[in-house]
Amino acid sequence: MIRSLLRSPLLGLLCFVAATLDGGQGAAAEGVPKRFDHVYVIVLENHDFDEALDSGASPFLRDLARSQGLATRYFGVTHPSLPNYLAMIGGDDYFIRDDNPSCFASNLRPGQACHKILGDSLVDQLENAELSFALYAQSLPGVGDLTQGRPPYPNDIYAQKHNPFVYFDQIVQNPARLARLKPMSALAADLAGFAPNFVFIVPDQCHDGHGLRFSCNDSAALTHDYDDTVARTVDMIRASPNWTQNSAIVVTFDEGEMHQGAASAAKPEDENRIATIVVTKCGGSAVSDARLDHFALLATIEDGFGLPRLRKAMGAPTMMDLFARPCQ
Repeated sequence: MIRSLLRSPLLGLLCFVAATLDGGQGAAAEGVPKRFDHVYVIVLENHDFDEALDSGASPFLRDLARSQGLATRYFGVTHPSLPNYLAMIGGDDYFIRDDNPSCFASNLRPGQACHKILGDSLVDQLENAELSFALYAQSLPGVGDLTQGRPPYPNDIYAQKHNPFVYFDQIVQNPARLARLKPMSALAADLAGFAPNFVFIVPDQCHDGHGLRFSCNDSAALTHDYDDTVARTVDMIRASPNWTQNSAIVVTFDEGEMHQGAASAAKPEDENRIATIVVTKCGGSAVSDARLDHFALLATIEDGFGLPRLRKAMGAPTMMDLFARPCQ
């Protein structure tokens, strides 16, 4: 089981620290961080570390955790979903503590509370460096679609709160960037050709572990379905010509369950602790017990693409030891 793995010696780690960036951004390093060709981030929903890896119908995820890079002390940055997604590409939670839609939502109701983020995101950084990005969201109605959810809440299998790109003014107001927000069904064709450098993959609420009140609400079936979705997506990426020795797949969760009251079995130090796995072509079992979060993931992606760090990613630790495991 995963707990026995965590007690084993660290295997196959190559220790990197992020290189010092201009203007004092980032930590000093010996050598140069690994440079990435592609990073594929798959985001699941609302499962604590132990729940995701020690119980339930998730054999594929458990096998990845044993055979690839596992961060054992990785945490969501807050609750609920939206600010965690924003942190992954914006380097901040923007003091948001709700799941309100984007102010650019096509079906925003008069007076409905919403969010609009100004300023650079990872997208601006990538394009400034002549690198590419794309979102692939399962059940997104169409390319660049800005609806809050489809079908409407509470049956919104696609939910805008899990698509951070549509909250950023500099993305939504740019038609070329908006065209990079695609249904997940477009992923296979892009992988067969020229995949973007940064790929953000969001299963829908029946395949990411979230579930809906009036449908896909069986916990065992939800776990099976997100495990199967991850398995098919990871296998598709690994079979692609865009799967190189300088590429990585990250499987993470947005947040853990919210534990409240005396009945909670969660230890305070485990609050919002989630499973995060880094898959590389060279592979090999590796464990990081550093305290990490979504800002650390963004910082590592930025370092690996040679980009400056954004906002709270500036002081975040690196995860490069899990990304840069040597080929045997």
